[in-house]
Amino acid sequence: MPTKRSRPTGRLVLSGLTAFGYHGNNPAERKLGQTFTADLEVVLDTQRAAASDSIEDTVSYPRLEKAARQILEGTPANLLETVAERIAEAILTHPAVAQVTVRVSKRPPLPNLRAFAVEITRPVEIGDLPQ
Repeated sequence: MPTKRSRPTGRLVLSGLTAFGYHGNNPAERKLGQTFTADLEVVLDTQRAAASDSIEDTVSYPRLEKAARQILEGTPANLLETVAERIAEAILTHPAVAQVTVRVSKRPPLPNLRAFAVEITRPVEIGDLPQ
């Protein structure tokens, strides 16, 4: 992986990552757990990776999946907002990443609603990008 951030030129998209966790404000959610779904859009320099055809110039999909899964399966949070922020923070530690959008969803206990989701977009700090 590159040691400095490059200009963003594209996105890696991971859709439908599922994991079992114990997040929720309801005591039953915290005790019984449930399946959560995460979608990630990671902005980075895809041209650099395409030109070199090297995994060293991008972020591997398994590495992104592992970071998100550890949070979904990890320390419980009351809110999906907290889970999404934790995932964003973990993804932004990768030097190639310029921005990440994280969507976390779950099946709510409401009969007429299929899913509830929180979506956030977080950039790296401006000073971390090349001028």
